Amino acid sequence: MIQNHTKSFIRIRDRKLGDEWNDWKGNLNTDETDATAGKRIFLGVILLSIILTGGAAYFIWYLIGPRLYQFHPNLPVIVGYLFFFLWILLSGWFLLMVLSIVTEKDFLIRWGQREFSVTFLIPLAWKLGAQLGISRDRLGNSFVKVSNALIRTHVKNVQPEKLLILLPRCMQKQIRDCITDFSKRMHIPVFIVPGGEMARQLIRENHPAAIIGVACERDLVSGIKDVIDSIPVIGVPNIRPEGPCKNTVIDIHEFERAVQTFLGREVHVSSPNPRPV
Repeated sequence: MIQNHTKSFIRIRDRKLGDEWNDWKGNLNTDETDATAGKRIFLGVILLSIILTGGAAYFIWYLIGPRLYQFHPNLPVIVGYLFFFLWILLSGWFLLMVLSIVTEKDFLIRWGQREFSVTFLIPLAWKLGAQLGISRDRLGNSFVKVSNALIRTHVKNVQPEKLLILLPRCMQKQIRDCITDFSKRMHIPVFIVPGGEMARQLIRENHPAAIIGVACERDLVSGIKDVIDSIPVIGVPNIRPEGPCKNTVIDIHEFERAVQTFLGREVHVSSPNPRPV
């Protein structure tokens, strides 16, 4: 179910080149300040994508059936069963993913150490979401929640030294300093990164066993796609009361929960009010 947000626009003018999203027009609306969304949005879009994929596959099979019959009378049936098997496989994977999220148990499909990741459907979800009027940021927020939930079903505890925390440079200084002080007390490596390339370099250099990334939904989705098959990542989307890339904040309880997930014990970060109304 798509929620409608009443949009109130404020013009933000004190921006410099490189300090905002490329496609941002300077208007401030609900999705650009806080794109919080539930897991159902991304799951719903994926389910609709699977249904449409099945319909498209049937339509293609219907069109090419006569030509396949010319090669061999049994060929249309064989191709039809192949299409149906692939669609059933995709549908089964979706059901296992939902079951993992609901039960908080690991039902994900794996080959060796690699899992059948949800990220391969992101481009299709983006296009379908745009057609349904779902903003890229709300869909990204929902995806991050789905990804986090799946990570939590099979995550193993790591030592603080093997956990890597990446913070954005646009975070409010008071909150950023609080998190960095906490990380130093816990002996967790923490870095402030200006962008994705620097984040990837730090990951290559530090070889972490797990990562907590704080960023906007766009950067989190990109980062999770880059490392999901090799390193578990939990994303903490930021909140942007002044628009993209300036004085962003986070829900500190979500950050604490992310740390607790990887360390396997309760932690508390002393912080000012992290989510102003």
